[in-house]
Amino acid sequence: MQAEKKRTGVVSRFFRHRQHPIKMIDYTSRNLWLLLIPLSKYLIASRFNFQDWIRTNWVDILAISGIFTIAVLRWIFVRFDIDADGITAHTGLFGVVRTKVYFSEITTVSFCQSWINRPFKAHTIYIETNARTVSKEDVRLVLSQRNADILYRFIGYDERDKPNVTYSPRKTHLMVFSLLFSSALSGVILYGTFMFEAYKIVGIEIEQELIARVNGEFTKIDERFLRLSETIPKAVLLLGGIVILGWFISFLATLVRHWSFTVSRSKSRLFVKSGVLIKRRHIINREKVNYYDLRQTLLMKIFKICSVTLDCTGYGKSRREISALIPITTYEQMNASLKMLVPELPRPRPEIRTGRNDVGRFVFIPIVLCFIPPVIRHFIRYLVSDWHREINSIMAILMIPLVWLVIVKAAAAFNTSVGFNERGCAVSYCKMFQFHKIFLPKSNISKIRITRDPFQMINKTCTLWIYTCGEKEKFHKMKSMPYDEIKKICLREGYIMFE
Repeated sequence: MQAEKKRTGVVSRFFRHRQHPIKMIDYTSRNLWLLLIPLSKYLIASRFNFQDWIRTNWVDILAISGIFTIAVLRWIFVRFDIDADGITAHTGLFGVVRTKVYFSEITTVSFCQSWINRPFKAHTIYIETNARTVSKEDVRLVLSQRNADILYRFIGYDERDKPNVTYSPRKTHLMVFSLLFSSALSGVILYGTFMFEAYKIVGIEIEQELIARVNGEFTKIDERFLRLSETIPKAVLLLGGIVILGWFISFLATLVRHWSFTVSRSKSRLFVKSGVLIKRRHIINREKVNYYDLRQTLLMKIFKICSVTLDCTGYGKSRREISALIPITTYEQMNASLKMLVPELPRPRPEIRTGRNDVGRFVFIPIVLCFIPPVIRHFIRYLVSDWHREINSIMAILMIPLVWLVIVKAAAAFNTSVGFNERGCAVSYCKMFQFHKIFLPKSNISKIRITRDPFQMINKTCTLWIYTCGEKEKFHKMKSMPYDEIKKICLREGYIMFE
């Protein structure tokens, strides 16, 4: 008890003050620097004649000065305190909003240091609970390196609860993980965002110069490529180039984000570290984990590899972050790794599963979707007389994921199941192109719902919905389950079914 008071007293001396001064930049508008560029240009154009410059741009100067003044006032009044039972943040304009988060209710604490904050030795701290708040996070603070390290040790562990088990995947496994979980769409969004911000900076003059240079270089391309472009439709080349570039950007972003991934387990917490450009540290309360998820694609199933994630409020909440516990592993290594990191994990065997007789119900909707591109192609060909080859090529590209979806859903008919034991529940299902196997304690099941459409009533099947607790209610959906068996097992486990 005396050691606890001493530890609290030492920390309090560091934490009863304001955030890192770099927070003032965040308080200003993110696009404020766009106003500073023309102001600087006008100052240079007037050859540093301050009187003419102020006389011409006094409105913009006054607006920017007002924004910076408000930022300084917010930084002065926003403060935070550390007590023995929690952390209190005074936020809002003049610090009138008081938010207290108790240590016992914290689900995840994330320490993030971007490459921009690293020269200033600043960390952004995100503190999360299961409480539903208006903002994205319960408490967000920007602290110095020293204060962030003290808070990490204070919240993370003391002498009685230090990490005793550590797991770190191989670098080659992280490469495969980044390859499998990279999305061309997210990469295109990243690329588009970057180009949009760059366009706002360079302006239209540099853009025109860049286009002129590109056109000049284009005339020097090898004639063999020109002959190839006559054979392959230009629209297909453009679309393929965008997709490949987007996927490559997403691959690099995923790899850099999860590089040097390490997870450690103590008596009551999990400690996750990762990142190169943006370094992240997460402290996860093991008692607040809602469920564990074994994720696979069809190719991963074929090669017998999987990725293990967990659902805990605050972990994996930022953009393009995966809440990984084991980024990627083989079937043989998975059992040993889970016993090491999550020894209390409930793993009941499947009691009810779908099979060969349910394949038709799983693939019916994907097969219907496969007829949409041909119908659209015939409709467009009546409206557009040219570009037939381009239209056919694009429609063929659209057909590939739809055909693959039919194959995945056919495999899902053999990988949908549910099972209970005295400790928890295990469910397996397929959502879009990804297979999930969920392990969750019974205490985290908020409700069970059964739905039936007219066709399911005829076939004596149903759709089982299992809802889990957390900041946001999530559900796990299993289709074409036998109605009588599902009803019997729910009554046996004492759950009230909602139909």
